[in-house]
Amino acid sequence: MCGFVAVLGKCADTDLRRMAVAVAHRGPDDQGETHQDLFHAIHHRLSIIGPDERGQQPMIRDNVTVVFNGCIYNYRELKAQLEKDGIHFESDTDTEVLPYLYRRHGMDMLPMLNGMFAFVLWDAREQLLIAARDPFGEKPLFLCEQSGRVGLASSLASFEKGCWQLTPNLHAVSELLQKMAISAPATMYREVQQVPAGCYLTCAPGKDPQTHRYFRLPAPNLLPQEELCASIGKQLDKAFLMRAVSDKPLGVFLSGGVDSSLVAESLARQLPDPIHTFSVRFSDGAKDYDESAYAARVAAHIGSEHQVLEVKAEAEACLHDLSEAFDQPVTNSTALPTYLICREAKSYVDVALSGVGGDELFGGYPRYLGLHWHGRLQNVPKPVRTMLLSGLGALGESGSSRNLRGRLRRFLHGLESMPEIAYQSWISTGEKSWQTVFSQPEPKRPESDFMNAVAEHGGLKSLFAEHGLVNGAMAYDILRYLPDDLLALGDRMSMAHALELRAPFLDVNLLSLAMSLDARHKVAGPPWREGLKLQLKKIARERLPMDIVDRPKQGFMAPVKHWLRGPLAGRVEAMLGSAPLGGLVKKEFAASIWQQHQSGRDMSDILWGLMLLDIWMKRRGWDFRAC
Repeated sequence: MCGFVAVLGKCADTDLRRMAVAVAHRGPDDQGETHQDLFHAIHHRLSIIGPDERGQQPMIRDNVTVVFNGCIYNYRELKAQLEKDGIHFESDTDTEVLPYLYRRHGMDMLPMLNGMFAFVLWDAREQLLIAARDPFGEKPLFLCEQSGRVGLASSLASFEKGCWQLTPNLHAVSELLQKMAISAPATMYREVQQVPAGCYLTCAPGKDPQTHRYFRLPAPNLLPQEELCASIGKQLDKAFLMRAVSDKPLGVFLSGGVDSSLVAESLARQLPDPIHTFSVRFSDGAKDYDESAYAARVAAHIGSEHQVLEVKAEAEACLHDLSEAFDQPVTNSTALPTYLICREAKSYVDVALSGVGGDELFGGYPRYLGLHWHGRLQNVPKPVRTMLLSGLGALGESGSSRNLRGRLRRFLHGLESMPEIAYQSWISTGEKSWQTVFSQPEPKRPESDFMNAVAEHGGLKSLFAEHGLVNGAMAYDILRYLPDDLLALGDRMSMAHALELRAPFLDVNLLSLAMSLDARHKVAGPPWREGLKLQLKKIARERLPMDIVDRPKQGFMAPVKHWLRGPLAGRVEAMLGSAPLGGLVKKEFAASIWQQHQSGRDMSDILWGLMLLDIWMKRRGWDFRAC
């Protein structure tokens, strides 16, 4: 894993170095730079593949300069093909295949790459810049075109430190408060874009960048369902093993859930030496947030070298730590345990694998089951729904991590709406008008060179029409929730500690199989029983202890809603007593959210988001009180 900055056009060395400060923590092992007539770049390297000095970047081969962040898992196969064509390689890195592939295949090289990546190529011969991002969006890539130059960076903060004129994007703040993440191509600044997952751009000096999409959701595989099911186990093993390539120590983040347990079991079976596994436990956390006993059970079953990383999370200090780690905020509180386990695991390994992606590919969220039942239950008489909602309201929110009563309440509310509206409500913190939340008038949305990935597929309603409700919801989450939320927070939290984090489920061939599975192989049963990930659990029952496979989904969470009624309560009160988000958010709105939480309703998602954004904005001097 690495970080880079690159500029096409005039750029002072001092300005480029200021920009590079923002990515230095991503690559502490090595640093290199290049300054050519029209192209300038600095690269900070975390050396995982071919770690010696021959792999230093920027790397120049055949008049092509490359800066690269990520890992090409099939680089050995690609390298062997190129060597047959007479190419002599000077290093053992995956980076070196990129310029040679480009010379032979142009942008047709992109579907050949099995990996996570963001890279920039400068073709000095053709005077052409190319930048690309991997199909799932595991690695970040930001773009700013201004004053006759084009800048690209691994961090949004690089443009804050360089000579770029930036203004806040208030629509991004609104999306963060409602959806917990910003959908690419938008960013926190109107002038900067994220290159969306599965896209690339080309740019010649003095011309506007041309944007392209090279990856779309795969068409359904036409194999019979029985053959698809039989193929998935084999593809899981293949994808997991491919992502274990490393010249540095590697481990698995093991929660004791099905996804991470399958990754650990597969690698323990396929690799010659015992693997390292890690789980995290909050020393001061509630019991139902502690999955370490399940992780230990799996570790004993597969014979891994397991460690429970016990952490004491100082709630307010963690907020400041996360604010510093995020160049672009994600307000999902899952960031906190991810940050802590990465911090502790770095003492033992340089690469870690997680179970991220299993839920989105195979149907792991209760909301998918909610859609499964949505059409069937819309005809329940309204008086019956009203009575059930009234009863659930009287019971209040559950104090447990799963909060089943809260889920059922949201599900019943969703029966009042069309499925696409219901689903959006289930994954948001609540819809409020602009005037209710913000003190500033709603500005015009910034324009973008790229189209939102969901919009390219016609929106959520079109995904439902094409794939059905359950598979359509998973397609939506693959296009939006994974890249903009889970993968973004995973990248920032791991890179804060210079740890390479990989998601073995995110394999294009595995995605093709998963997207072709009928929904009946993913979710079934009544809403309160959580019949989720049926095919994946069928495979897991052949590989893991039954009590691990059949326990209810818990999730990788921190006890934020409890902290808000305890150690974080003073932080909330202090925010309410000043000017929330530099005066951008109205005090009365923030106070109403706080009052609802104190009265028993779980409003922790939006309160956590308000506090994180408040600190993030203060660090940057955002202040709207004089506007």
